[in-house]
Amino acid sequence: MTVTIEIPKEIEAQLLSEAQASGVPISQFVRDFLLDHYEEMEDQQIAEARLRDPQVPISAKQLRKNLGVDN
Repeated sequence: MTVTIEIPKEIEAQLLSEAQASGVPISQFVRDFLLDHYEEMEDQQIAEARLRDPQVPISAKQLRKNLGVDN
């Protein structure tokens, strides 16, 4: 998908500079940046949902047993 956006010249200059420093085309740099940000947002939503629905805590010993690493 192709998307065109207007951004302030200062941000454009920063993005170009970072892309050049990374040695990648600006389109790849922006795409990677957006995908990373999207993944971070998804992770944050999952974490917030888990905080709203806390589980009953278990001990470290029980966790090791559940994972099959209890010695």
